[in-house]
Amino acid sequence: MLPRKCKKCRCYVAPHLDRCPRCNAKQPIVAAPVKPTKEDRDAERAERDAALPSIKAIHMQWVPSAGAIAAHKQTLDEVRRQMAKTDSVKLRNALRSQLRSIKQFLAKADGVSARHRWTTEIFHTKHASVTVFVSPKGRRYILASKDGPAHLIVIGRKKNRGLPAARLCLLEKSSLARAVRKEQHEEKVHSKRKKAKKERKIKKRATVKALVDE
Repeated sequence: MLPRKCKKCRCYVAPHLDRCPRCNAKQPIVAAPVKPTKEDRDAERAERDAALPSIKAIHMQWVPSAGAIAAHKQTLDEVRRQMAKTDSVKLRNALRSQLRSIKQFLAKADGVSARHRWTTEIFHTKHASVTVFVSPKGRRYILASKDGPAHLIVIGRKKNRGLPAARLCLLEKSSLARAVRKEQHEEKVHSKRKKAKKERKIKKRATVKALVDE
């Protein structure tokens, strides 16, 4: 608690004193702020989450990302070219097994309704890489912090495969996105400063050279 001013003589009074040390005027008692307990924070978070939209994890069908599908298709073409060139039976069998596994991976996206197609991406930052969950509507989510804001609640079970019960936060509204935008702004400012410094050096050298030539 911070000291308060006496209303009579305007002298600063320590928080633990009930009278002014200068004029002896009685001071109002200021109650110390009560910090919320863990149970209070949990109850407040549960109340906020109750008003958020939710989805059952059993309705989220996961498919490979577009980047993974494109990479596997490229590998599939390469494996087929190798099979056409080789005459070795052992190598051909190995390539055939690899071909089957690639086809099984690509078949994961077939037959999944567009309404339930969820996928994952990796969002790379300067110091870490974060998994991003992409909804069928193209919204990008990350796992929300324990006491941070959330925008979607996943209702899951421990035995359910895929994403368990979680609180998801929109990527563009998260603290991670704000940190990335701050890093980009700082890098842009640093680049401009570096460029201006280089231009000043060039201008200074040109001025010195002109003076020497005179």
